[in-house]
Amino acid sequence: MGIKTKIFLGWVAFEAISLCIALPAAAQIVDRVIFSAAPRAAHVVTPLAPGMTEIIVASNAPFTVLSEGAVGEMSLSLTVSGTINGTAFGSQAQHPGQIQGCVMPTAPTLSSLYTATRRTAANRGEVIGQAVMIHIKYDPALTPTFAVKTLDQPEVKTAATAPLCNSLSS
Repeated sequence: MGIKTKIFLGWVAFEAISLCIALPAAAQIVDRVIFSAAPRAAHVVTPLAPGMTEIIVASNAPFTVLSEGAVGEMSLSLTVSGTINGTAFGSQAQHPGQIQGCVMPTAPTLSSLYTATRRTAANRGEVIGQAVMIHIKYDPALTPTFAVKTLDQPEVKTAATAPLCNSLSS
Protein backbone atom coordinates (compact mmCIF):
# COMPACT_ATOMS: atom_id res chain seq x y z
CA MET A 1 0.00 0.00 0.00
CA GLY A 2 1.49 3.31 -1.09
CA ILE A 3 1.78 6.50 0.92
CA LYS A 4 -0.99 8.22 -1.07
CA THR A 5 -3.39 5.36 -0.34
CA LYS A 6 -2.57 5.48 3.39
CA ILE A 7 -3.12 9.25 3.49
CA PHE A 8 -6.42 8.90 1.64
CA LEU A 9 -7.69 6.07 3.92
CA GLY A 10 -6.60 8.02 7.01
CA TRP A 11 -8.49 11.10 5.77
CA VAL A 12 -11.64 9.03 5.07
CA ALA A 13 -11.45 7.44 8.56
CA PHE A 14 -11.00 10.87 10.16
CA GLU A 15 -14.03 12.23 8.27
CA ALA A 16 -16.18 9.23 9.28
CA ILE A 17 -15.29 9.64 12.95
CA SER A 18 -15.81 13.43 12.79
CA LEU A 19 -19.21 12.94 11.19
CA CYS A 20 -20.31 10.61 14.01
CA ILE A 21 -19.39 13.31 16.54
CA ALA A 22 -20.66 16.34 14.59
CA LEU A 23 -24.18 15.11 13.74
CA PRO A 24 -25.42 14.71 17.34
CA ALA A 25 -23.87 18.06 18.26
CA ALA A 26 -25.60 19.76 15.32
CA ALA A 27 -28.91 18.12 16.25
CA GLN A 28 -28.67 19.52 19.78
CA ILE A 29 -28.04 23.01 18.44
CA VAL A 30 -31.12 22.81 16.20
CA ASP A 31 -33.23 21.58 19.13
CA ARG A 32 -32.09 24.42 21.39
CA VAL A 33 -32.51 27.28 18.91
CA ILE A 34 -36.06 28.62 18.66
CA PHE A 35 -36.99 29.95 15.27
CA SER A 36 -39.91 32.35 15.33
CA ALA A 37 -41.53 34.61 12.79
CA ALA A 38 -42.61 38.18 13.49
CA PRO A 39 -46.33 38.51 14.36
CA ARG A 40 -48.34 39.19 11.19
CA ALA A 41 -51.97 39.41 10.23
CA ALA A 42 -52.72 39.50 6.51
CA HIS A 43 -56.23 40.66 5.68
CA VAL A 44 -58.52 41.79 2.88
CA VAL A 45 -61.51 44.05 3.60
CA THR A 46 -64.39 43.55 1.16
CA PRO A 47 -67.46 45.83 1.31
CA LEU A 48 -70.32 43.65 -0.01
CA ALA A 49 -73.13 46.19 0.09
CA PRO A 50 -73.98 49.29 2.14
CA GLY A 51 -73.90 48.14 5.75
CA MET A 52 -72.11 44.82 5.10
CA THR A 53 -68.38 44.09 5.09
CA GLU A 54 -66.37 40.87 5.13
CA ILE A 55 -62.78 40.66 6.25
CA ILE A 56 -60.69 37.60 5.50
CA VAL A 57 -57.83 37.28 8.00
CA ALA A 58 -54.83 34.94 8.19
CA SER A 59 -52.50 35.42 11.15
CA ASN A 60 -49.64 33.77 12.98
CA ALA A 61 -50.45 35.70 16.17
CA PRO A 62 -53.47 37.10 18.04
CA PHE A 63 -54.96 40.15 16.33
CA THR A 64 -57.67 42.78 16.65
CA VAL A 65 -60.22 44.17 14.18
CA LEU A 66 -60.30 47.97 14.28
CA SER A 67 -63.00 50.36 13.10
CA GLU A 68 -62.85 54.10 12.57
CA GLY A 69 -65.37 56.69 11.44
CA ALA A 70 -68.62 55.14 12.68
CA VAL A 71 -70.77 55.19 15.80
CA GLY A 72 -73.53 52.63 16.34
CA GLU A 73 -74.29 48.93 16.56
CA MET A 74 -72.13 46.50 14.62
CA SER A 75 -73.08 42.86 14.36
CA LEU A 76 -70.11 40.47 14.18
CA SER A 77 -69.81 36.82 13.20
CA LEU A 78 -66.94 34.55 12.23
CA THR A 79 -66.66 31.66 9.76
CA VAL A 80 -63.66 29.35 10.07
CA SER A 81 -63.92 27.69 6.65
CA GLY A 82 -65.87 28.04 3.43
CA THR A 83 -65.47 29.28 -0.12
CA ILE A 84 -65.02 32.67 -1.76
CA ASN A 85 -65.95 32.69 -5.44
CA GLY A 86 -65.16 28.98 -5.64
CA THR A 87 -61.85 29.23 -3.73
CA ALA A 88 -61.77 27.35 -0.44
CA PHE A 89 -60.45 29.03 2.70
CA GLY A 90 -59.85 27.83 6.25
CA SER A 91 -58.75 24.24 5.63
CA GLN A 92 -55.70 24.82 7.89
CA ALA A 93 -57.37 27.37 10.20
CA GLN A 94 -58.61 27.35 13.77
CA HIS A 95 -61.14 29.55 15.56
CA PRO A 96 -59.13 32.52 16.88
CA GLY A 97 -61.33 33.05 19.94
CA GLN A 98 -64.81 33.93 21.11
CA ILE A 99 -66.50 36.68 19.13
CA GLN A 100 -69.23 38.91 20.58
CA GLY A 101 -72.38 39.10 18.49
CA CYS A 102 -72.85 42.86 18.80
CA VAL A 103 -70.59 45.76 19.72
CA MET A 104 -71.23 49.50 19.66
CA PRO A 105 -68.39 51.96 19.05
CA THR A 106 -69.34 55.10 20.98
CA ALA A 107 -67.02 57.52 19.14
CA PRO A 108 -65.83 57.82 15.54
CA THR A 109 -62.24 57.40 16.74
CA LEU A 110 -60.28 54.16 16.44
CA SER A 111 -62.22 51.35 18.17
CA SER A 112 -61.41 47.70 18.71
CA LEU A 113 -64.39 45.58 17.62
CA TYR A 114 -62.90 42.11 18.14
CA THR A 115 -59.72 40.81 19.72
CA ALA A 116 -58.59 37.29 18.90
CA THR A 117 -56.89 35.29 21.62
CA ARG A 118 -55.15 32.90 19.18
CA ARG A 119 -53.73 32.90 15.69
CA THR A 120 -55.85 31.69 12.79
CA ALA A 121 -53.19 29.29 11.48
CA ALA A 122 -53.68 25.82 12.96
CA ASN A 123 -51.19 24.09 10.67
CA ARG A 124 -48.65 24.98 8.04
CA GLY A 125 -50.01 25.66 4.61
CA GLU A 126 -51.05 28.34 2.18
CA VAL A 127 -52.24 31.68 3.55
CA ILE A 128 -55.78 31.20 2.19
CA GLY A 129 -55.94 27.83 3.95
CA GLN A 130 -55.07 29.50 7.29
CA ALA A 131 -57.64 32.28 6.89
CA VAL A 132 -60.99 32.90 8.60
CA MET A 133 -63.83 35.22 7.52
CA ILE A 134 -65.23 37.94 9.79
CA HIS A 135 -68.66 39.30 8.82
CA ILE A 136 -69.66 42.79 9.99
CA LYS A 137 -73.12 44.32 9.60
CA TYR A 138 -73.88 47.96 10.47
CA ASP A 139 -76.15 50.87 9.58
CA PRO A 140 -76.01 51.33 5.76
CA ALA A 141 -75.74 55.11 6.22
CA LEU A 142 -72.33 54.68 7.91
CA THR A 143 -69.00 54.42 6.09
CA PRO A 144 -66.53 52.97 8.60
CA THR A 145 -63.00 51.95 7.69
CA PHE A 146 -61.77 48.61 8.99
CA ALA A 147 -58.25 47.31 9.61
CA VAL A 148 -56.67 44.25 11.21
CA LYS A 149 -53.54 44.60 13.35
CA THR A 150 -51.54 42.24 15.55
CA LEU A 151 -51.64 43.02 19.26
CA ASP A 152 -48.06 44.33 19.34
CA GLN A 153 -48.76 47.28 17.02
CA PRO A 154 -49.10 50.78 18.55
CA GLU A 155 -52.55 51.50 17.03
CA VAL A 156 -54.02 48.60 18.98
CA LYS A 157 -52.74 49.92 22.29
CA THR A 158 -54.43 53.32 21.78
CA ALA A 159 -57.74 52.02 20.40
CA ALA A 160 -60.78 52.04 22.69
CA THR A 161 -62.56 48.72 23.11
CA ALA A 162 -66.10 48.96 21.74
CA PRO A 163 -68.61 48.00 24.47
CA LEU A 164 -71.14 45.22 23.95
CA CYS A 165 -74.54 46.38 22.70
CA ASN A 166 -76.49 45.11 25.72
CA SER A 167 -74.00 46.55 28.25
CA LEU A 168 -74.98 50.13 27.31
CA SER A 169 -78.69 49.65 27.99
CA SER A 170 -78.27 48.50 31.60
